[in-house]
Amino acid sequence: MNEKSLNNRKRVKPKKKLIMTTKEINRIKMISIIVVILIAAVVYYIADSSSYVATVDGNRISRSEFQFFLNQQVTYIEYLEELSTDQEKKEYWTTPVDGQDPWENAKSKALDFSKEYMIQLIKAQEMGLKVNSEIKSQAEAYLATLKASLTDRQLYNYVKSAYGITPNELQKIYENLILIDDFKEKYMKENYVAQEITEADAKAYYDKDPKKFDDVDISYVSFYKHDDDGNDLTEDQLNEKRKTAETVLSKLKSGEDIDKLIKEYSEDADNDTSDDSDNSADDKIGKATLSYSESSSLKNLIDWVFSNKPGDSEIIETEYAIYVVKIEDRTDFEDLKDEIKTTMEQEAKEKFYEDALNSWSLESKYNIIKNSRVYDSISYK
Repeated sequence: MNEKSLNNRKRVKPKKKLIMTTKEINRIKMISIIVVILIAAVVYYIADSSSYVATVDGNRISRSEFQFFLNQQVTYIEYLEELSTDQEKKEYWTTPVDGQDPWENAKSKALDFSKEYMIQLIKAQEMGLKVNSEIKSQAEAYLATLKASLTDRQLYNYVKSAYGITPNELQKIYENLILIDDFKEKYMKENYVAQEITEADAKAYYDKDPKKFDDVDISYVSFYKHDDDGNDLTEDQLNEKRKTAETVLSKLKSGEDIDKLIKEYSEDADNDTSDDSDNSADDKIGKATLSYSESSSLKNLIDWVFSNKPGDSEIIETEYAIYVVKIEDRTDFEDLKDEIKTTMEQEAKEKFYEDALNSWSLESKYNIIKNSRVYDSISYK
């Protein structure tokens, strides 16, 4: 055998085995199944670990639940700070003040609310309460009021904008909030012991801030700061109306009847189209009963009314009108003592429940454990 033959023999490769045994096929199948399971487990872990922000006693606070409370906190702060434009809001939330990050502070507060929410759900479950068909119907009814006037897309966009979540997520949260209310009512019924509230107690409570309870009846002559088309009047036009208001006030203080002055001067009376024979409609012109509110668009008027007494009169300007006002009557303690006792009783019950919730929150088993990867990822857009 020569050298060439030897080299040719060396190049000959063994034939591949084209047919696998059953054992080999089963082994490959098993390996494939294991790989698929491992991949699925990894995907599930990543998705699952991104679905919650924190846990309380092993119960997860979902991302949507945290987002709901965060949006409520953000909306509340923007209202207090009177932030209206997107630029104002962005500057506020992205600008640290005195070393404090307002966005992180809002997230921390939302986390506190989320913790209280979860503790109450846990307590409700321990009491044997759960979301039932009645609760589901109540939550559905809330969303139904929105669905009646919005398309599905409009509803989705509204809920997403207002709450940062989907309509389905919102319904689930509302179901839980209704459940919490049911638990709260049942807990107080079983545990709260009412204390006697004497008339002296109620009087002392009323005297601290009478305007919190009082209603004030007024009569008024109105002069608007805009024309019939809604356009603002010029300063000269406003000054003319102020002069007329001075004339009305002078006549009122001289003893002329306020109802006569209302019919003669009030622009509300000019707009009245009721039949003269229908006195019930006429009686409402230039008449109002006011309750105290710090946020009212009539703040100047309300502040004056609640700082003076029946019989007093004055010219008061608000953003939209000039008023000649006379205080006709005001409630007092004797009118309101039953309502005051009811208010005191309700406040005592609320404090009892708040104290209980604070006590539960201090228990170590209810410590909140953040899912930092998700919590830290929630930033101001």
